[in-house]
Amino acid sequence: RLYSSFKTYTRLPEDEKGNSLFEGVYSYTDTADEGSDNLCSVIFGVYLKEAYVLDVYYTQAGMEITETETAKRFCDYEVNRAKIESNNGGSGFARNVMRILRDKFGSNQTVVKWFHQSKNKKARIISNSAWVMEHIYFPANWKDRWREFYDAMIKYQRDGENRHDDAPDAVTGV
Repeated sequence: RLYSSFKTYTRLPEDEKGNSLFEGVYSYTDTADEGSDNLCSVIFGVYLKEAYVLDVYYTQAGMEITETETAKRFCDYEVNRAKIESNNGGSGFARNVMRILRDKFGSNQTVVKWFHQSKNKKARIISNSAWVMEHIYFPANWKDRWREFYDAMIKYQRDGENRHDDAPDAVTGV
């Protein structure tokens, strides 16, 4: 296994009055570019340079479903900035999410940016794995909340073939 452990949380960072201490809420989305790929969108809050995963959308559903659901989640979690990989149709996905945010949800709170990822995916995942294990916190019940995502993370191998890399790729993007 590439990842030997993951940090978890039972409570999000709050002040003494129960107000969130997050400096911002962000999202990183890797769109599905082939039939067996999953869209993986990770929403996280940042506090003292640590990332606290709030939500994961991990699915093989088509873009006619995922564009609206992604926009809804950006609204629900009050995402400030969202980055969407634009490889293989991601820029169109990002534009549609922006349109849905505006037209269906009446929101301009989320600034959506898309970008082309040209670095070697496996090398990025491996070279950032230590940072992922040290600085990204998952909810204590993440195994139950996002079973397929959890399985993809814990089963990812450092060496050899990996059938799916969408979850580790999106988490690396965080």
